Amino acid sequence: MYYKSFYSLTLSAILLFSGCAMNIEGCLEEETCGPTIIVSNQDRSLPEEPYDPFWDSKVAPVAINIELGPQMITNPKWPNPSTQKVLIRAAKTSDELVVLLEWEDTTRDGNFNHSSLYVDRAAIMFPVKASSEAPSITMGESGIPVNIWQWKSIGGEKGQPGVKTKSKLAYQTVEDLNAEGYSTLTYQSRQDVKGTALWKDNKWRLIFKRDLVNGDSNDVQFSQSVLMAVAVWNGSNRELNGQKGIAGWMLLKFN
Repeated sequence: MYYKSFYSLTLSAILLFSGCAMNIEGCLEEETCGPTIIVSNQDRSLPEEPYDPFWDSKVAPVAINIELGPQMITNPKWPNPSTQKVLIRAAKTSDELVVLLEWEDTTRDGNFNHSSLYVDRAAIMFPVKASSEAPSITMGESGIPVNIWQWKSIGGEKGQPGVKTKSKLAYQTVEDLNAEGYSTLTYQSRQDVKGTALWKDNKWRLIFKRDLVNGDSNDVQFSQSVLMAVAVWNGSNRELNGQKGIAGWMLLKFN
């Protein structure tokens, strides 16, 4: 089952999540939350490799398919994103959180051999602080910052041992960012997020990994369930900035 697109969710996103306040899970009882991603509790170290056997084991997190919709709020609007679905899994230990994204992409677009702005990208976004209102989905708003983890298919590449396809394990750029509105993206001086991506069988698998709690006031702190949004760019479709597929606020639920 696929969930409503970003566009239909976004029109009422602020109203839907007002009242969730510090108890983010209150929206479950009110049936006003978007999709819910259950974070699996694990007592083992969490893998950094996208195709680690853990992800296909019996103890792996439940995978939720999320529909990506058009970005039709700010310019440049993008009514027809080429990536329309993303699979999401999440797991945590007492110390760390891992979020895995997986989506179909028949072309692996990066700037390994030439300079190019149009590379494959993906990002997840969180409100920095729990609030009585969800921030605007267009990268937060003045005084209400968001924390964005963004991956780009740029930089070096390395062969993946044991993989017999022509796939590559990509240690590309993962950035820990903040924003308080559209066109306000800021690179943090302290980078706390790790990431690894692998393109295999016409699919990307991407891992974001970070400590649950740290001392950075610019970062989201995972002491409770949080809201999360997702965006994916396809370089071969000349997607950049606001030209992307996006899913509005959903609940990343901690047990």
